[in-house]
Amino acid sequence: MSLVIDRVMPTVASAPCRLGLCRFDQVFASIDAEGMNPANLSALVNEDPGNPMVWCAWGDELALHGDVAKAGNAYDHAMTLGPNMPAVLMRGVNFYMGHGQPRKAIPLSARVLSLTDAFDQIIFSYFGAARIPTPELLGTAVPAGADKGRAARSWLDWERANGSDQDLIDTWRWMKRNRLLDHDSAVNTVWTLWSRKSFRSARDLWNDWLGPNNRLGPNGGDDPASEELANREFQTEPAGGPFDWTLEAPGSGAVSRKDGLDVRFSGKENLAFSGIRQSAVVRPGHYRFTADMETAGITTDQGPFFHIFDPANPAGVHVESRLFTGTMPRSRISLDLSVPASTQALIVQLERRPSGRLYDNKIEGNLHVYDVSLRPGVQ
Repeated sequence: MSLVIDRVMPTVASAPCRLGLCRFDQVFASIDAEGMNPANLSALVNEDPGNPMVWCAWGDELALHGDVAKAGNAYDHAMTLGPNMPAVLMRGVNFYMGHGQPRKAIPLSARVLSLTDAFDQIIFSYFGAARIPTPELLGTAVPAGADKGRAARSWLDWERANGSDQDLIDTWRWMKRNRLLDHDSAVNTVWTLWSRKSFRSARDLWNDWLGPNNRLGPNGGDDPASEELANREFQTEPAGGPFDWTLEAPGSGAVSRKDGLDVRFSGKENLAFSGIRQSAVVRPGHYRFTADMETAGITTDQGPFFHIFDPANPAGVHVESRLFTGTMPRSRISLDLSVPASTQALIVQLERRPSGRLYDNKIEGNLHVYDVSLRPGVQ
């Protein structure tokens, strides 16, 4: 009978198939040849009632013909048949989101995100389109640790690109409470807020990440004499983010940490350099920057110097030290600056401008910084 049916290729509505004499592949081949329609899909459901994908297809066909209620019932049944099948669950998410039922899609989304990262971007875009408030998604649509925090970190990355500052902060706090944050997530989120010029929010999150014993600036205890710079003696490897040092080598030169910071210029380049910097959040008032340092044999008319400026409005604060050239014994230099109300943040940066000389323009020598400080004070 099976061989005969292979030769005859009866339709789904034919007597042999209605009597159950057709194999499933024969039924499917017949439907594929005829095209999907309600009758064929109904036959497919009867032929393979335990297949959740068939029920999904049946639901789509019913919805296409306007019977959304029955389509929803078909999808509900499909979800019970395939509770751990990402492809099935994702079709459910698509259906419920597409038919104005985001609340039914939320638990399915959590299961999909727990099982695979293949649909992260689609699911997250659905959340945005549905305008579901972020706090309602956390722990419901975005799972709390079922996948060791992978989905939560992926959602945080999505929020960094698409969410508001408050969305980011809400997600951060939830992740920290559930121990889902890692160092990279912390650094990247703080950088995102910083790049948006949300300087105080960036520092608040960084302080939250560091813990009560390592906080920076006024939010670290409202001490008016508090130190605004971290890692002042360069003793530890920079932690990343704007509130620790960025230490980039000056072209072919080198940067190392030993009893402070050592910067060596190779004498091979007439370079522009601004690769050593740290940011600080400040309040209006007078500040004093100091550096304990020495130089040895720095050549050319353009030596390195410290530059302190407002990253959002360089005209607001713009202070430079003198150029450090030649050999200078260990000594402490200082810069006084006045911070206006319009300035929320400063960058302390070690720079060097290219020399305008045709000859003798390649900088060589050594600069060593033992420690730096930026504190509120009387000018």
